Amino acid sequence: MKKIIILIALVFFMPATAALAHKVIVFAWVEQGQIHVEGSFGSDRPAKNCTITVKTPEGILVHQGITDTQGLYSFALPEGLDSDLILELNAGTGHSGQWTLPKDELSLESSPENLKNKMAQKQSLEKSPSLVRIAAGIAVIFILAFLVSFVKKRKKGRHNA
Repeated sequence: MKKIIILIALVFFMPATAALAHKVIVFAWVEQGQIHVEGSFGSDRPAKNCTITVKTPEGILVHQGITDTQGLYSFALPEGLDSDLILELNAGTGHSGQWTLPKDELSLESSPENLKNKMAQKQSLEKSPSLVRIAAGIAVIFILAFLVSFVKKRKKGRHNA
């Protein structure tokens, strides 16, 4: 029980920003015949020198590249493509993020409204979780700790009987 209390105390006092330190955000949009990719760890840390892999939903490799020091990468739209594109940013050690560009978006002419909508979508991804979500996460940890403790006590009680 002492270990559970220590675990709960650590989780409770851990700042939310530390919990989001490894959250990888990938964002991509099409503009002027180019696909632009931006990768970050939240809104304040760019995903520097990370591998970008572009595939079709069937797994066919279309393009590969590496983000710059700002977490940005751009490349020309592949010609003759008639499929969605799945962009994956690999930030190492199991940290990766994906973004899907639908087929119809690849053929759209970029417009200020289209770009504005994409940027709004990007900003919503970068928002920190609400206090309600953080509290819910902590509550789940408490419940799981209680269940583990309960199961252990039941097993111990059966073996003693």
